[in-house]
Amino acid sequence: MSYSRIAQAFLGDRFTLAELRGVYEAVLGRALDPANFRRQVEKTDAVLPTDETTSGGRHRPARLYRSNPDLAYADNGPLQTGADQHQQRNR
Repeated sequence: MSYSRIAQAFLGDRFTLAELRGVYEAVLGRALDPANFRRQVEKTDAVLPTDETTSGGRHRPARLYRSNPDLAYADNGPLQTGADQHQQRNR
């Protein structure tokens, strides 16, 4: 799961990063730092921001994202291994 975008298949067409992080946390069985998760997701093109936000609730509305339709679920997702990150830096 940490090597693919398959987690997005468990969500609807539009989702928040908190919802996406929740899927990863459930599968990995550990908490992920929200700020680090956001940075990792935003530096990939696995998800695309929409112009939509959540409504209702007591907090600031969260931005909604959608899966990038140009990528297959088997592509590397936002949580890469150390080896993947090292290879990316050396390109």
